[in-house]
Amino acid sequence: MFVRTNLLALLFFLFVCALGVVVGCGERPVAVVNTHRVTETEFISRLKELSGKQVLADIIDRQIIEDAFVKAGLQISEEEVGVELQKMQDRFPTPEAFDQELARAGSTREDLQKNLEFSMKVEKLRTKDVEVTEEKLQQFYQEYRARYDKPLRVNIREIVTMSRKHAEDALAALREPGASFAAVIEQQSVAPSRQYGGQRPLTPIDDLWPMELRNASKTAAVGDIVGPIETDQGWYIVEIEERKPAEKATFETAREQVVQEYKGARAPSPEALVMQLRQEALVKIVVPDFQELSQLYAGPQQLPEFGEGSEQREGTPAEETIPTEESETPQPAESEGD
Repeated sequence: MFVRTNLLALLFFLFVCALGVVVGCGERPVAVVNTHRVTETEFISRLKELSGKQVLADIIDRQIIEDAFVKAGLQISEEEVGVELQKMQDRFPTPEAFDQELARAGSTREDLQKNLEFSMKVEKLRTKDVEVTEEKLQQFYQEYRARYDKPLRVNIREIVTMSRKHAEDALAALREPGASFAAVIEQQSVAPSRQYGGQRPLTPIDDLWPMELRNASKTAAVGDIVGPIETDQGWYIVEIEERKPAEKATFETAREQVVQEYKGARAPSPEALVMQLRQEALVKIVVPDFQELSQLYAGPQQLPEFGEGSEQREGTPAEETIPTEESETPQPAESEGD
């Protein structure tokens, strides 16, 4: 639903260039094709044509949500965001693997943190009016209690080769006195996991992939080296680093998750929340090229007045006036897009 902030920042910069605020923008080339110069003006025009409406709607929707969050008196602490960020990192075998994946996606921890904070605001806003009682939570827990149990989980390191011979060579190297699993991974493995020591995150054993690894890992003890294992993705050798037995949940241990899921199941969807807030917000599309967006925002509308001496339009309540740059209305910080 929401556009990446990187794109928004790019469009903002290009828009500033188009206004001539940045010296030299407009006719400066962004690319040269044979002998043709693709100017910033051409680039901006095309970008506006292809994504302008989507980006403007995204900016408006984000501001509507930020304003509604503040108006509702809701808050999100850095600690809350940090907890959720750590949960995401824990899905990766190492912090380095997490950072590498972010870099591959063209993002950073700061970008992700902003995205996460905004998503949490949406979640708090849409669930704020859901009534919660212990009786209802108990009923919800009993209905879905199986989902709160934790299955047998394993943490493995892997060496992946493309032939049985190479796998057997790797296994022989591991059996030599003083052999290092990490060193053999570096020398022999062809899997992407070799970049971070062949490690995988703690994973339910029934979720291991390829499937052939599941049976091979079920009975192995911590420290065991299993393989070679033939799969359609190559030959695997795995070391069992950690085993966590299955755990039966109780209402007390699962309560936080139960509350979150109960409220989420009974709250309006994020899309429904945005639709509702659009009808309540005071939005005026000023640029003629994007007037079509006015259909999305059916709430009371009034053109903003800029500069000194601006007067309230007759017949329009003061509280429905769009804040000007001089208004004291608090402005929520910008957040990342999806």
